[in-house]
Amino acid sequence: MLIAGLSAALTGCFVGDEEAGRWASREDIVAAAGRCGLPGFEPAEAGAGWAAYVPGEDPDRGPKGNCIYNDLRAHGVMATR
Repeated sequence: MLIAGLSAALTGCFVGDEEAGRWASREDIVAAAGRCGLPGFEPAEAGAGWAAYVPGEDPDRGPKGNCIYNDLRAHGVMATR
């Protein structure tokens, strides 16, 4: 039961193609943000990786953030969310 709960909790920590196993670089996120209409976007450091937190949006479901994370997923990389 504890393992299942921990597994479910950790599953929501990143967005991307888990099979690819490659975390998005800062440059990956900047490029995705540009394709989503956010030129000059500055990703946030998230531990050893990067996150695409868009100012003024709910970090879990804002439209521009969703665009960035969907773009990253389409390019086979993961990012913290």
